[in-house]
Amino acid sequence: MEDLNFHEEFEENFLTILGYSYRLENIKQRLFFTFSEAVYAVDLDKLMRNEDSLKLNCIVYILVLDVLIKEYNTKEINEDLKQRALQVYKKLEEKKAKENSKYHIYQY
Repeated sequence: MEDLNFHEEFEENFLTILGYSYRLENIKQRLFFTFSEAVYAVDLDKLMRNEDSLKLNCIVYILVLDVLIKEYNTKEINEDLKQRALQVYKKLEEKKAKENSKYHIYQY
């Protein structure tokens, strides 16, 4: 049962990170910033000794970078995957905005 939860978390994180990278128009920027984020996330997990997150981030970022490298080399985008990733990212951003608006109300 634990592996099933890991798979769901893995897929959501993969699509979120890929969607986040697609907010940048230029493939070179997507590669650079995603790689930088991967290094930061893995380093932070190592410092915090968070083995579960380290495993998750290593897998997710390798797969996201693989998609971006293939796109860079072939100049082709998997439109279905891109749309799924953008939808997951959009939902996350909407959720964040909704939560932020709650806190904004209390600031006055």
